[in-house]
Amino acid sequence: MRFQLVLFLSVLLFASAFARAGVEFSADVVQTIPQQDDMHGKIFVGKDRMRTEFKVNDQTMIQIVDTKKQTAYMLNTQNRSYLQRKAGPGDMLPGSANVQADNPCAGMPDITCKKLGTEQVNGRTADKWEFENTTQAQSGKLLYWLDRERLIPLRQIMPDGSSIEIRLVGKEKVNGRNTEKWEINMQRVGGQSKVFHQWFDPELDTNVREQQPDGSVRELSNITIGAQPAELFTVPAGYKEITITQNNGQGKGR
Repeated sequence: MRFQLVLFLSVLLFASAFARAGVEFSADVVQTIPQQDDMHGKIFVGKDRMRTEFKVNDQTMIQIVDTKKQTAYMLNTQNRSYLQRKAGPGDMLPGSANVQADNPCAGMPDITCKKLGTEQVNGRTADKWEFENTTQAQSGKLLYWLDRERLIPLRQIMPDGSSIEIRLVGKEKVNGRNTEKWEINMQRVGGQSKVFHQWFDPELDTNVREQQPDGSVRELSNITIGAQPAELFTVPAGYKEITITQNNGQGKGR
C-alpha cells in the first residue's frame, strides 16, 4: 500500500479546526468545497485525544491525535495498516496548543516576547505583546493583541506590515447550538485582503462552523456530548505500521 504524505498533512489540517474542545463529544463533519464533492465524516473528541473518520477515494480513512503523547496516527482500514507522526522539537499537533496569558510565546523555539500594555480592540480588552525571533535567519518584530477572555489573538501585525484582525460580529444558532460569529480579516501589504468567518461554541470551546473566502465550509452537526470510549483512540491490534520515504513519498511496512 502507498500513503501520500500530502494526504496525511491535509487530514491533519481538516481535523485541526475542531480539536480545541474542552468537553468530550462526538459529531458528524461535512466539508463543502465549490465545484467538488462534499467530504463527510465523523469526529470523536475525548480527553487529550481526538479521532476523525472520513471517506477518501471510496476508502474509510481514520486519524487519531493524542495530544498528551504528541502523536498522530493515520489508519487505513482496507489493508489494516497505519502511519505515525510524532511532533518534533517546537512542533505542535492540532488541538495541542495551550496559550499562556502571562507568556504567549512559551514553547516557541527561538522566540521571545514582552508585554507592551493593555488596549481595547473592537470593544474587547487585550494585552499587547511584542514577539521577536532570536535567530539570525529571521528578523523583525510581530505585534500581537491577546484577548483576555478567550486567549485568542484579536490582532496581529507582521514584520512586513501585513495584518490579521479578528472581531466578534454577533451571536447565531448553528444546528441548534448557541455560537459566537467571528470575522477574520487578513490584510496583505499592497491592499489584498481575505475575510473568513468562524462560529465558536463556548460550551464545547471549539468552532462548529468555518467559512472560507471561496465559499468552502466545514461544519459539525448531530453533536452528542458525553464521554468517549477509550478504544476509539488506540490503533487496533494487528495493524502494520507504514513509513514514508522522503524521496518519493511512498510507504513501506516495518
